[in-house]
Amino acid sequence: MRVTNTVPDMQYDIQQSQQNLATAEQQVATGLRVNRPSDDPTASANMVVSLASSASVDQYTTNVSAVLPQMQTADSAISSVVTSLNSAITLGTSGASGTNTTAERQETAEQLETILSSVVSQANTSYSGMYVFGGSETSTPPFQAASTTYTSSTGSAGSPLTTSTPLTAGSITTIGDASTGGTLTYTAPANATIASLQAAIVSAVSAGTLSAGTTASIDANGQLSIATNSATAGIAVTSNAAALGSMTATAGTAVANAYAYVGNTTINTVQVGDSRSVQTNMPGSQMFTTGTNVIGALSTLITALQTGTTAQITAATTAVTTASSSVGQQRVSLDDTISQLNSQDSYLSQEKVTLSTQQVSLVGANLADAATNLSQAELDNSAVLAAAAKVLPQTLLQYLQ
Repeated sequence: MRVTNTVPDMQYDIQQSQQNLATAEQQVATGLRVNRPSDDPTASANMVVSLASSASVDQYTTNVSAVLPQMQTADSAISSVVTSLNSAITLGTSGASGTNTTAERQETAEQLETILSSVVSQANTSYSGMYVFGGSETSTPPFQAASTTYTSSTGSAGSPLTTSTPLTAGSITTIGDASTGGTLTYTAPANATIASLQAAIVSAVSAGTLSAGTTASIDANGQLSIATNSATAGIAVTSNAAALGSMTATAGTAVANAYAYVGNTTINTVQVGDSRSVQTNMPGSQMFTTGTNVIGALSTLITALQTGTTAQITAATTAVTTASSSVGQQRVSLDDTISQLNSQDSYLSQEKVTLSTQQVSLVGANLADAATNLSQAELDNSAVLAAAAKVLPQTLLQYLQ
């Protein structure tokens, strides 16, 4: 008689039962139906795509959260500037009255000087240590008091600079002009020298970026001197070229109520969607000096009240009115971007919920079903082990007996 060996079959049943039990226990413990790709290859592949989308949404949300407060800070600053300009218009209109005495006009001019200081302060607004109107140059106040002459901190009669002195490649020298509202940003190429910077200044004067008469020369002390012959609207200069060191305004050359822009015109953008990016800044040159020179208009009005005629005061007041209108128009663009960011933030929040729901449906376990499956797996495993306890001890010899 032939005897069939049931041991391998029983061992397989035990292994299968224990595997089913382990799977049921894992689903209950993790709340997931798919814990490894082999559990459901299609769901696993779709899950990879969904998780990648979630990562992108998280990054876009982070970007929006980072730039939105910065832009709201800029908007608040511009709102304050508009308020200040409206006050200046009121004062200018009053000051243009033919009944005002010289003393009254001087008093009005002093009030306008306070307004000008406030506008400059708002133009130098910072957020988290970065100046919001400086373009990509966020570490230096973009608007600085102007002087007629700036001198390099390096060079001396004993070790004079020369026109052939090299400038560090990549170094940046910026010259802002309070009269034209223009800014020369010179980035030194390889092999650039002080003569190269001098040539760039000549070109900027020809283009009208810098006032006529602005020059750069080596003075008697062997230092580079950058100067303008304008007695009413000077320049501001910054440089990180090692050969020049810091550029310092020469004592006694400050120009009253004159400020120049030393930021740059870089427009920064940030990605807030798969195919959507937004402008995150408005350079101060665009807001305060391009087209209508806001700071220059206020300065002109102050001068007109101090020494000008009624007609000059009226003309200067009109210039401030134009400046206020220009700033208001610029603010509309900024407000539109803020609205877009708020809308995108809401969309991203909803998209995150949608993706989370999708991921749960792909790999999540129904906890009620999982608990039922676990209970059944425990019963099945107990039954298999009980059967094995009876069958496995029966040897061939015991069977023959």
